[in-house]
Amino acid sequence: MLKFFLALRYLKKKRIVLLSIISVALSTALLVTVASLFTAFIDAVESSASDYMGDIVLEPPAEFALSDELVAKLCAAKEISAASMVLSTNGLVHFGPGNVKAATIWGIDIAERYKVTGMANSLLKQGKLPFAPKFTTDANNAETIPAFVSIGLFAEPDTKTDEYDMPFVESFIGQNAVITVGMAQQVGRDDNPFAGLKSRSVRININDVVFTSVYDLDKRFIFVPIDRLSDILGKKGRAPANVVHIKCAKGFTPDQTVDVVKQIWSEFAAGVLNWPAFYISQTDIMTSVAKQSQYTAELRKQMGVLLVIFGIISVGVIVLVFCIFYMIVTSKRKDLAIIKSIGGSSVTSASIFLFFGLFIGLIGACGGLAIGYVFIRNINILEHWIGTVFGLKLWSSSIYMFDRIPSSFDWYWAWWFFAAAVTASVLGALAPAIAAARTRPAEILRYE
Repeated sequence: MLKFFLALRYLKKKRIVLLSIISVALSTALLVTVASLFTAFIDAVESSASDYMGDIVLEPPAEFALSDELVAKLCAAKEISAASMVLSTNGLVHFGPGNVKAATIWGIDIAERYKVTGMANSLLKQGKLPFAPKFTTDANNAETIPAFVSIGLFAEPDTKTDEYDMPFVESFIGQNAVITVGMAQQVGRDDNPFAGLKSRSVRININDVVFTSVYDLDKRFIFVPIDRLSDILGKKGRAPANVVHIKCAKGFTPDQTVDVVKQIWSEFAAGVLNWPAFYISQTDIMTSVAKQSQYTAELRKQMGVLLVIFGIISVGVIVLVFCIFYMIVTSKRKDLAIIKSIGGSSVTSASIFLFFGLFIGLIGACGGLAIGYVFIRNINILEHWIGTVFGLKLWSSSIYMFDRIPSSFDWYWAWWFFAAAVTASVLGALAPAIAAARTRPAEILRYE
């Protein structure tokens, strides 16, 4: 009991100990903040991919017919809850004189896509409605194709606030635009490699605006009914597809379901499409998270490098604790000698400073977690304040993908750094504790 009492007494009486506590707290807060920001950004990248493409993506080497039959076969598997076929092409969108943008045009079945992705949550108008979104054809002009258009194709976020002018954006809903796509045609000559290409322009009606808050996605996509896009591209019969997005059933993970999708695709491609084995093997079937793995792996490497650098800097905490504790041992040799002279053991003397280090580590680590948590949870408010007061834009969606800084606190890393901070404090107190244990009361009290 005496060792606890003396450790707490030294903790309260020695103001220099506050410097150790602050050092532990700041080091912990720094490491927790770096880890949380990186992991939150990585999670946001992976989550946005899942929301936009479902859990699994199937991309064959070429577009294929009878895609609705494949969707039916996939949905019949217990591991799969829904699948959505996509017919993708590139083109131009004309919003008016001088306002032309390159776009990726996706033909989709909106009912299927609603089940596979979080698209409904990204629609400005229909996302607020209690029922599934749908394309609405202009009754006055059946030739006009209904479309969902990404917000970044016709608007840009404010350079200071990263926010869109929403009244201006919403004014586009119900307006018409024109898309132009390239398509192949049969020709009787092959001396000109471009002779078999022609363009076709069609009018679209902007049924709704897609706003995912992911800049790279919001600046390039247009969604139209898959059968209408198939007609535009001159496809005959049922609409083909060149991508299939798949959502796993509840209780099944994407990694578990990938093999099931591969088996279904192989049987479909060989038995229905009559594709040769080498052609089937060129199909990419992977989870949406795995599609981002090359990018997220680089982010994790950068996080590791920063944590190592800041970890090396934080080693100074051990040195600081050692220096402060050694000073205390030197100044409290008389106390230690008295404790030993009344029967206290060397272990008791050493324990005083080990508990001293433990208390400093616990208090400092708790403070560091609190500082890191408050900082992470309010980082967007702080970034906005800095931009308002100093005119300095620290975060831009056009550079960092998202319109807001991902601000999820990572408790996994937090507890690891908490344990590391406490351990470092105890290690810093170890040498002074050994010095205290070796104190010889006879030599010290002889001259007192």
